[in-house]
Amino acid sequence: MSETDNEKMQDELVSDKAQDTASLEAKSKKSAKSGKASKKSARESAKETARLKKEWEDSLVASKRVKREEMRAKLKRAMLILLVFALIVTSIVYVMLLFIQENNIRITAYNRHKEKSISLSMDNDFWTPYLNAEGPENMWNVSYDTRYATEKVDSMSDVVELLNADQIELGTLNGEQFIRFTFMLKNTGDSDAHIDYEMTLDFDDKHDLHEAVRVMWGQSFKNMSGETYSEGEEVENPRRTSVNVYAALSHNERLAGNSFNRDRTIEDGFIECVAYDNTLGNSVSPSSKFYMLKDYEDSMNSDIEKRIEAQSHGYFATTPFESDEYVFKQSTELAKGDIMYCYVSIWLEGSDFDCVDSVLGGYCKLGLNFYAT
Repeated sequence: MSETDNEKMQDELVSDKAQDTASLEAKSKKSAKSGKASKKSARESAKETARLKKEWEDSLVASKRVKREEMRAKLKRAMLILLVFALIVTSIVYVMLLFIQENNIRITAYNRHKEKSISLSMDNDFWTPYLNAEGPENMWNVSYDTRYATEKVDSMSDVVELLNADQIELGTLNGEQFIRFTFMLKNTGDSDAHIDYEMTLDFDDKHDLHEAVRVMWGQSFKNMSGETYSEGEEVENPRRTSVNVYAALSHNERLAGNSFNRDRTIEDGFIECVAYDNTLGNSVSPSSKFYMLKDYEDSMNSDIEKRIEAQSHGYFATTPFESDEYVFKQSTELAKGDIMYCYVSIWLEGSDFDCVDSVLGGYCKLGLNFYAT
């Protein structure tokens, strides 16, 4: 081999090595670039994973927060419902206790015209537009009939005497188990006034406690001039006195056919007596569970003295309640300075056929309103 050929071979070897070296360097650079790109991609992937994880965690926190808010809202609604329910139950219990335990009666005087003025008083010293008459703590089973071994309530003649006295006893006069009070209504304005007045009635129809209630209402009027009444009737004693006993109509068939209910049906409701003879269960059809009062009356037809005695103890008709909402509605005229004396007695009549243990737990709430026009 010539020297020239030898030089060519060496040059070719050098060239091949150079190419190989360049190729290796290129591959190395490419590999380095690829590694850098891979690391960058890994970092970005890690960042994205971290971002997604944070978003997921944030969504969990938000979801928990939403759930907590929802739970709080539900708890608030539940607490509100419980409070409303407790308030309703408390109100019902309170109303039920008003008559049986507290037995308060609210008395109010309203002026429907700015030039009219009426006021109330229980002592003739302090005058006010409203009064609270407080009854005994408990009421149960007394009787107008004095032959029962119970606490005595006033008779109608007692009330007439009280209202015609020179000095009328005012204020709370309660018995141990019945309500009794007197008060005054006065025209304190500068002109005559027309007075509408009413006794309101509220009760639960589950126990029907009101069916055993008796209300005695008495009133007398004092004309300050001492000469005439507002209607012009001349009198020596400037008083007009009236007394009534009120009771709810009954649907008890034992009352059918007696002298007060001869033309009435059970749908009409039967008129009650103030009280019933305590011998009824023994002297009239003792074998019959539902003896009739007409039979009792027939047994007295031949004994006038017995009938008179029964009447003196309360065997006479009550005045029926005006409706299921009112005991009575009345009106009168009061001249300037005139006074109306009012007597109220309320008791649960033990001789009433509807005065039974099943009415306990019920309530009967009464109120008095006066309106001046």
